[in-house]
Amino acid sequence: MNSFSSQIQKLEHDDNNTYEIKKGKTPIIITSAHGIAQKRRNGKFKFAEPYTRGIAKYVSKKTDCYYLIKNEDTGTDPNKINRDDFKIILNDLISKNKIKMMIDLHGAKRERNFDVEIGTLDGKMAEQDTINRLIDCLKKAGIKNIALDDPFKGGQISQTVYSDIGIECIQLEINYNYRNIRRINNLKKVCRALINFI
Repeated sequence: MNSFSSQIQKLEHDDNNTYEIKKGKTPIIITSAHGIAQKRRNGKFKFAEPYTRGIAKYVSKKTDCYYLIKNEDTGTDPNKINRDDFKIILNDLISKNKIKMMIDLHGAKRERNFDVEIGTLDGKMAEQDTINRLIDCLKKAGIKNIALDDPFKGGQISQTVYSDIGIECIQLEINYNYRNIRRINNLKKVCRALINFI
């Protein structure tokens, strides 16, 4: 059987189509829009957030939930503008498949003073019980340094979905130390926490 390391590396680098969609039976969708480097409309370059794609695919594989992943630069950053193809596809997927929750994965720099941050727009986008369950799953997986809505409260992806459709939305910022293939045990902890949460 393939090791976790080889599985997640294959999933991270096995991309196809600009937008990659996987449907499932569990009514939760994981999104990754920043897994690749891209240029924003203002001309500034945004570096890739490694292993957000691999985590989304691995967790989906284990839980049979949905995912939507951006694999190519389209000249727009879905987390910075109100309307773009990514969110149009996302809203359509959620509406047509009666999805109940979205987990939007992002990567934070290693210098950030948290391991994982949960962004919920100060509790507006997710129920307190949901937040508590996620914190509990993260802690049980061995992730202790958890921030909540400071400094990242949720960007345009989660805010737009919450505003348009009203399902629970969580933006998850994962420190680079927990998205690094050379720290495979930390990467495994993130996946374990999300699998148990879902």
